[in-house]
Amino acid sequence: YPGYTSYASLDDLPRRASVFAQLKTRLDRHARAYAEALQLDLGAGRLRLDSLWVNILKSGGSHTSHIHPHSVISGTVYVAVPPGASALKLEDPRLAMMMAAPPRRADADEDQKSFVYMAPQPGTVLMWESWLRHEVTVNRAKSERISVSFNYAWG
Repeated sequence: YPGYTSYASLDDLPRRASVFAQLKTRLDRHARAYAEALQLDLGAGRLRLDSLWVNILKSGGSHTSHIHPHSVISGTVYVAVPPGASALKLEDPRLAMMMAAPPRRADADEDQKSFVYMAPQPGTVLMWESWLRHEVTVNRAKSERISVSFNYAWG
C-alpha cells in the first residue's frame, strides 16, 4: 500500500488532539443533517462518530472497492488534493442486479451511470451511506493526497 492510514491503529484522534475534536463537532452537525435528509428513523438511538482516521495516499496508490460494515454514515474530509489526485469512485448499488442490462450511454444522466466520480477540492466534506461501495482510484498526482475519513454508528 503506497501510503499510510491510521485506521485501526489510531482511531481516538478527537481525544488526542483538539483540532480533531473541533472537526468531530462539525462532522456531528453534518451527520445529523444528512440523517435527516435521508429520512432515517433513529428512534431512541443516535448517530455517534465511532472512528476517524488519517489517510495519506502517495503517487500511484489506490484503495480498492469496499464498504464500511457496522456503520450507518461514512465520509471523508479532503485536506490536500494536488492536481491529478485520485477521485472517489461511487458504485451504483443496483449494478449487481443488472446482469443482462446493456451498458449505459456515455452521456447518461449522472443518476443512471454505473459509477460516479467525485473530484474533491481541499476542504470538501463528502458523506454517503456506509453500504455504498466505493473506492479511491489511482493517485496520479506527483504529491500526496491527504484526507481524514470517518464512520458513524447507530446506537
